[in-house]
Amino acid sequence: MKKIVKLVLLLLVVLAAGAGAYLYKTAPLRVETEVLRPETATLTFTEQGDYAYDNQYDLYPLVSGEILGVHVKKGQTVKKGDVIAEVYDPDYPYQVKQLRSSISGYNAQIANLGLQEQKERDNAAVTLETLKGQLATLRAEMAKSGDTTHSIEKQIQVQANVVDMNQRNADLAHEYYRDVRDLDDETIRTAKEAYNQAKSILYQSQLVLEQLRGGKPSEELYQAQESALETQIESTSALLEKGYSSGMQQYYQSQIEAAKLSIAQMTEKKGRATIYAPVAGVITDLPVLNKNIAEQQAPVAKISSEEVVETFIPVREIDGVKVGDQVDLLLDKRMGEKTIKGQVLKIEGEAQVKTSSLGVEERKIRALIQPKENALEIGYDIDVRFTVYTRQNALVVPKTAMFEKDGGDCVWIVKNGVLAVQKVTKGVETSDGCIIEKGLSAGDAVVVDADNENLAQGKRAQS
Repeated sequence: MKKIVKLVLLLLVVLAAGAGAYLYKTAPLRVETEVLRPETATLTFTEQGDYAYDNQYDLYPLVSGEILGVHVKKGQTVKKGDVIAEVYDPDYPYQVKQLRSSISGYNAQIANLGLQEQKERDNAAVTLETLKGQLATLRAEMAKSGDTTHSIEKQIQVQANVVDMNQRNADLAHEYYRDVRDLDDETIRTAKEAYNQAKSILYQSQLVLEQLRGGKPSEELYQAQESALETQIESTSALLEKGYSSGMQQYYQSQIEAAKLSIAQMTEKKGRATIYAPVAGVITDLPVLNKNIAEQQAPVAKISSEEVVETFIPVREIDGVKVGDQVDLLLDKRMGEKTIKGQVLKIEGEAQVKTSSLGVEERKIRALIQPKENALEIGYDIDVRFTVYTRQNALVVPKTAMFEKDGGDCVWIVKNGVLAVQKVTKGVETSDGCIIEKGLSAGDAVVVDADNENLAQGKRAQS
């Protein structure tokens, strides 16, 4: 009886094992799948960034002297025109004395201008009367008839006097033009026109004299002489009506006013030379704090403006990045990672050899990134994520889902609860997977792990 019981029990165990094996072989294989949906696929790479500034300015004192006060702190944000520091100017009394001496000199120049102008007016008046007399003589000669030789000699004499006067006038015009070259544009233009006109009149009178000395007088030469004398009389009369020294006087007066203003400012400040911020920015260095004396050749402060992120792009990736591209700045903060937008501001043209923390050397190119918002602070750990490829409405499968078969790319799919190998055409490999160009459609369930040894064609599967 006992043997029968043992035999029955053994039979039951064998049957149970067989049933288990059967159920195991016929049960659906549990696999992890991913149902494909159109998505935006991107190809990115990330590089470490550092807080930096695009522009830096070293501030130097205009004078060397005792530091009277420092009005900023390192790390402080300043506006253009803010007072950075004050230095005592030991040359202050001498500078005031020198400015006062300059004012006396300018006043003397103005007084001398009046005397010079009167002298020029007297000379011009004499010249005018002489020209009028020569014109009268010439016209009398033109009215004569008879002794031709006498007429030629008279014309040559008159014309030689005209040439001498024109030479003096040209020399005076040139001297005046030279003296006013540091004045306003209008005065310079007027002086230049007067000089050119004087040169032209001199040339014409010299030409007439040469013609007279080469032959007999003619009606045309008489008329040319008469026209030249009339032009000179007209220009000399205009000079008498116009002040020679108005431009120079305005120049000296402006210098006097500037000197007076400088004296007033120096007197008010009592020798305090103020150093101002030339731009808005952040005080990133303040060496003046450790000194009692400021020197002209040593900076008292450094202002940095235009906060940027500095990063280095591998040469192999540089073709995919250009100025103006949008990037993501990843900030590692206490409360977690924060992402802000940025824009590529500058890319340098020369590569540098950089060594990684693992000792690997790589050629990289420096780039500056402009944050879109003022969210950076010195000391942050910053990563810069560049996006070099974007594809809308793409079907992307995990890289682990891909495998090769018969020389082609394939994936496992679950269709109607059954496993099947599906040939595909692979496109760009993105940061997260592979874009599938052909072979799959939206809604297909792709097996994530193609290395699962239990996968088989036609086998039942469920996720």
